[in-house]
Amino acid sequence: MSDFYPEDLERITARAEEMLVHVERLKGEIDVVVGRGEAADGQVRVTAAASGRLMDVTLAPRALRLDAQKLAEAVLRAAQEAHDDAARQVDTIMAGPGTRQDDLDDERFAGLMEAFEASMDEQLQALEERHRHAP
Repeated sequence: MSDFYPEDLERITARAEEMLVHVERLKGEIDVVVGRGEAADGQVRVTAAASGRLMDVTLAPRALRLDAQKLAEAVLRAAQEAHDDAARQVDTIMAGPGTRQDDLDDERFAGLMEAFEASMDEQLQALEERHRHAP
C-alpha cells in the first residue's frame, strides 16, 4: 500500500473525472455500433447491436426456397457474422485513441485510491469516537 498525501486528492479526482468522461464517450460510441452479417449468397441478412441483440433479419424471396434446416443454418450463420462484426467494431473503439496513460498510471492510481479510502476510514472512526465521548 502506498502512502496517501492530501495533495494527491486533486490528482485522484481529476483522473477519476477524466476516466468517467472517457467511459461515457466510449459508451456513446458503442451504443451506435451495428454489426452486419449475411449468408446464403446474401439472401439472408442480419444486423445486431453491440449488446448482441438482433436488430433485423431480412430474408430475400429466394431464401424462402431453402428447406427449413438450411434456412435456419443460414439465419444462424448470418447472426453469428453480425455479432462478430459488432464485436470487432467494439474492439476497435476500445483500442482507439484516448486510451493513453498519463503520469498517474493505473497501478499508482489504484494505490492512491486505496490509501485515500483507508485515510478516510481512519478519519471517520476518529470522528465517531469523538462523537461517542462528546458531553
